[in-house]
Amino acid sequence: MNGFLGGMPPAEQLMTLNRDDRDGCLVLMVQGEVDLSTGGRLLEAGSEALQQAAGRPVVLDLSGVDFLSSSGMGLLVALHDEGRATRTPLRVVVDETRSVIRPIRTMGLDEVLSLFGSLDEAITA
Repeated sequence: MNGFLGGMPPAEQLMTLNRDDRDGCLVLMVQGEVDLSTGGRLLEAGSEALQQAAGRPVVLDLSGVDFLSSSGMGLLVALHDEGRATRTPLRVVVDETRSVIRPIRTMGLDEVLSLFGSLDEAITA
């Protein structure tokens, strides 16, 4: 049997994560889809970053995300709450032109999360 099970590629191909240290911030760059199949990886990487940041801001760059499901929004809230508990600022980058801004606004998360329009804005905040 060749191909992906059920016609779906593995989660590693649906979402990629890259980590970088920039100007005193720990940056997680996310590309692809954030949903039930990929969210666990993002939650794990985000939690690890928040623990290792030791109070430095963690920037979660979603500008390369094409799809954000309700479970993905739930994990953004979980990471936000974890950041507050550890006194580590979580800054989320969401370009106003990307489709993922709509569900964030619809659910009122733009009032909860610290949103920025670009990576540079989030780093210099």
